[in-house]
Amino acid sequence: MVGLWVFFSTAFSGPGLAFAGDEPAKETRPKIGLTLSGGGAKGFAHIGILHAIDSAGLQIDYITGTSMGSIIGGMYAAGYTAAEIEKIALSVDWERIFTRRPDLRNVHPRKKEDHGRHILELPIEDWQFRLPSGAIEGQELWNLLNKIFLPVYKVQNFDELPIPFACVATDLGTGEAVVLREGDLVKAIRASMAIPSVFTTVEIENRRLIDGGVVQNFPVSLVKEMGADFAIGINVSQGLRPAEKLTSPIDILYQLGFYRDALSFPEDFKQTDLYIAPDLNEFTAASFGSAKEIIEQGKIAGKEYYREFKQLAEKHGHSEHQVRKKEQKALSHPEALIIDSVAYHGLKDIKPWAVRNNLNIRKGDTVSPETINLSIKQLHATALFDRIHYRVIPRPGGNRVLLSLELSERPMAQLAAGIHYSSFTGVGLIGELSTSRFLTYNSSAYVRTSIGEKPSFKAGIHLNLDEAQKRWLNLEVRANYLVFPVFIDFEKTAEYSQTYLRGEGSINQTTARHGYLSAGWGYYYQSLSPNIRANEEIRGHNRSMELFGRWRYNSLDRHAFPLRGQRVMIRGSYFFNQKPSLKTTIDGEERYGLEDAGINISNYFQLRFNWETYSPLGGGVTNFTQFQAGYNFAYEQGFINNFNLGGTYHFLKNQLVFAGLNEYEVLSDAVIAGALGWRKDLGSGFSTSALFNAALYDFDIGQVEKLSSDNLIMGAGASIGYLSAIGPMEVTFSYSPQTNKFSGYINLGWAF
Repeated sequence: MVGLWVFFSTAFSGPGLAFAGDEPAKETRPKIGLTLSGGGAKGFAHIGILHAIDSAGLQIDYITGTSMGSIIGGMYAAGYTAAEIEKIALSVDWERIFTRRPDLRNVHPRKKEDHGRHILELPIEDWQFRLPSGAIEGQELWNLLNKIFLPVYKVQNFDELPIPFACVATDLGTGEAVVLREGDLVKAIRASMAIPSVFTTVEIENRRLIDGGVVQNFPVSLVKEMGADFAIGINVSQGLRPAEKLTSPIDILYQLGFYRDALSFPEDFKQTDLYIAPDLNEFTAASFGSAKEIIEQGKIAGKEYYREFKQLAEKHGHSEHQVRKKEQKALSHPEALIIDSVAYHGLKDIKPWAVRNNLNIRKGDTVSPETINLSIKQLHATALFDRIHYRVIPRPGGNRVLLSLELSERPMAQLAAGIHYSSFTGVGLIGELSTSRFLTYNSSAYVRTSIGEKPSFKAGIHLNLDEAQKRWLNLEVRANYLVFPVFIDFEKTAEYSQTYLRGEGSINQTTARHGYLSAGWGYYYQSLSPNIRANEEIRGHNRSMELFGRWRYNSLDRHAFPLRGQRVMIRGSYFFNQKPSLKTTIDGEERYGLEDAGINISNYFQLRFNWETYSPLGGGVTNFTQFQAGYNFAYEQGFINNFNLGGTYHFLKNQLVFAGLNEYEVLSDAVIAGALGWRKDLGSGFSTSALFNAALYDFDIGQVEKLSSDNLIMGAGASIGYLSAIGPMEVTFSYSPQTNKFSGYINLGWAF
């Protein structure tokens, strides 16, 4: 309060004060500056204090910020009220902001199934691994900032914002503080919060910039240089923290990066007239999941200083502030923009037409801001670019604009790795080598393998048949080895080793944003060998041709523990030209033909269907339903190509998952199954779920009247899951009254 008293004493006794009856004079009231520090998630507290500033009617004349403070400060300077900033902050999925990968919903339908299923991705450029300047490129953060600041796209000098604004970044090469006050506002703010080793660097005027908190996390001296007579400083980082309180990687990186800032802080503190440090001891820089609670802590601090804010407003005659704030509430995105032209910057290997066709915005189009944002997300989801930053530059003639894209190309090849464990497959180490340009510009290829107890291999080539990637040719080969049991009346009677090899080619056509049709031809080879002696055994191999048609649709928001969306697969296959070399052994001595085991190898038609949907119910609860069906027409081949009912995850040929059964516990040529379940989000990546399912099996579609309780099986399951850095981790316990057995199942990581 001493600083406040000194300020009032000098501000209102000087010769610049105008009294009643004096000649009109220029406004000489002292200017109020506001500085918002960096601090990661703790920066949400700034919002709560801004509520108090708005409520008191205090007009801010200059704003400076660093890192998270630059985002909040930039929004306030652009005209957003504290209430509007809070609404945006609480609506953002901050977990997605810090992901390395595009949203699954924006990925091309062909690439959805394999998208994001690795724990490590290393780009290869000029036959060398290219390591990024940070763990996260932050494309989702770029998208968010572009959306937030689009209403002020015409501003090039930050002094022209409703409140003059400046933010601080650090020159990576020299370690110097870089003050950003003009140019691209979004780029400036993104540079200011490029946390070392977390976010990649940002290049502005040939300087590679990182988080300004490295050198000046509390830039009060800057707001004074801009013209502020009185500085309000809100510091949420509160200096270096004790080592025992550094509990997350982000906390540690903040500490390592901000040692130099600790040297500049005393000088900035001296220039602060009103210093505010909210009590945020229970939070860390990584507490983005606690945005609401941190904002509330800011509101508590704001209430403590409301009297000072109110006195400042009254002493300086800020009655017009409320009017200004009402005007700011009119801040909104332009309804439509007319694209005068589109410019691409940074292209080296990628052709402009590839960008144009994936962006799907052309000269002369009238588009909404939402359309631009969605198009950018879909372009990024092609995996051709690490980063896409766009600017909307005004052109003469109303809402006519130049859409300027700054593109950072992704290397054409990359090496990826993962790990998977399940109770059925055991441990598998997964590796993949892929390229987005194979032989021709418009093709891609990959080779993937899993090394473990049950090894697998897969390779494929995709050739786009049009520039818009709506039609493509797919060639694929896969092979796997596994050991599976055979059950009779839910009791294990045999165990087989199987080697399976399949090759296929297909022509594909997108049907919508999330779906595509396929028509193709396939060939498979399957060998069987019993591992455990049984009264009746089959050994040998079979080969077959296949013609198939398929439709896939996937609008899920994520692969693991989805919150919303649908996934559908409908497939019809005709198997013909089978060439079996199989023999039956009965009682371990005599060899018989297949007909003695009730097996007749002949042509047959197979129909498969899977539909699952997820819907949020509120309160962190998601409802999900599933319907699965499989039917083999004119089929008498026994268990060889039957449907496999059981297990928790889809990763086996002809599998229908079912809680209460293990893999292969029911083998049938006809199955219909339905499930209903609920999942509860527990926070911090944890969730728990419960489901109930029932199925009909071993029935003849032409003799439905003969169905009985012998064809019905029911089951239930409960699980606890965690979405970790290596993929989903889930432990499931299930029970079926027909088997009268409880079973446990573990899945770790992404399946092959």
